[in-house]
Amino acid sequence: MKSRFNLILVGVGGQGLITLGRLIGEACIRAGLNVTVAEVHGMSQRGGSVVVHVRIGEGDSPVIPLGGAHHIIAMEVLEAGRSARYANRDTVMVVNDLLLPPPLAKHPGKKEVIDALKSKLERVYIYDAEGVSKKIMGTPISSNIALLGFSLGVNPALESLISRVAVEKALEAIFKEKALDLNKKVFEEAFREGRSNIGG
Repeated sequence: MKSRFNLILVGVGGQGLITLGRLIGEACIRAGLNVTVAEVHGMSQRGGSVVVHVRIGEGDSPVIPLGGAHHIIAMEVLEAGRSARYANRDTVMVVNDLLLPPPLAKHPGKKEVIDALKSKLERVYIYDAEGVSKKIMGTPISSNIALLGFSLGVNPALESLISRVAVEKALEAIFKEKALDLNKKVFEEAFREGRSNIGG
């Protein structure tokens, strides 16, 4: 590919962002793509901000410039708001329908953040990733997998790089037995829901 595809993953510690970055990197390798995955941590404890930069294609810097993201996956609404600095009008953003308020700190409400994002970006999708994970897994543990499936569903440009087959092969490399089958189901259901929402 001649240009790089820039994917930002944001959330807080403990939400599975590092696993998601690893999964996407594995899928890219299996699709024959050059990829760099760079993790930027805030507070080094569970609950601190985490940003993962995934750059697909040839290039030097592993860090995505401000305004340079093609797609953003946000595990949580407040972190989605913070990630807006990486977005431009054409960025596709998929946000988990979850707000984790920081302890002892004032913060904007969910609607306020989402309205601000929609005023800046043409395509913002709010998705109940925890809901599909709980339905299939019994816990929200695979919300990250759901967000990836939904993202491929709503963004054909991303799916053209990381095919569903490549993601399934990557899942097989990371998960074993029962967890593998259930995570595949989460991914496929989320992909179908994303595809049904394509266009806005």
